[in-house]
Amino acid sequence: MLIQTKTPQEKTHLDRFLKRIAKDRRVFAISGEEGLARVASRAQRGREVTLFFSERSEAMRWADAIAKNPRIKELTLSEFLGEILPALAQLKRIAGLDWTADPIEIEADPTILAERVRLETLDVFVMKVVREGRVFALEDSNGPALLVSGAGEGQFFLPCWSERALAEARINGLWRDMMASEIPLQNFIDRTLAWLRDRGAQVGPEHVEGALSLELAPGDLRSRLIAAQSG
Repeated sequence: MLIQTKTPQEKTHLDRFLKRIAKDRRVFAISGEEGLARVASRAQRGREVTLFFSERSEAMRWADAIAKNPRIKELTLSEFLGEILPALAQLKRIAGLDWTADPIEIEADPTILAERVRLETLDVFVMKVVREGRVFALEDSNGPALLVSGAGEGQFFLPCWSERALAEARINGLWRDMMASEIPLQNFIDRTLAWLRDRGAQVGPEHVEGALSLELAPGDLRSRLIAAQSG
């Protein structure tokens, strides 16, 4: 599903927001006395719009105008996808993206926005691992760490990341004895994805803890990686 943009300028504005937060893996909000700053929706009567920014400077620019005793709150991508957007959906609020002084006020359904962010994160993942030639996963003596898939009962997926630090951030709880394993990209394409395909498992690039994961068929990710290599 799409987030509606009425003009090419709004589409550019939306694309810039998505690319920045996918690349930087952080989002900024304004926190005031009444929680995260929000305004009345102009598109949907009776709905409230919680504002988010891809740059700290823009959040600071608006802070005093829309909140009492404001402070800038930096959210990790994990917090944004796993906590904030689901909470907004439950409260039936809308997400406002990179509010500006210009008449560009993009309002996004939080569930649709989460899906768009995950897809943008996939594009960043593909570009980064092709450029650097490696993928990271977690494993122990029993092999790679798999998670239960949301695609169906009894199915699993392999979370993987473009950076070692992102993989190591998941080493806790039941995975406290895991280690981040660096997989050369060609081995990942030829062996890891083939192994997942043969066992009917999916793959979750740039998996974010606490959020509904983007899961792909191994063949889908393989095609994307090969296309990026050719390009």
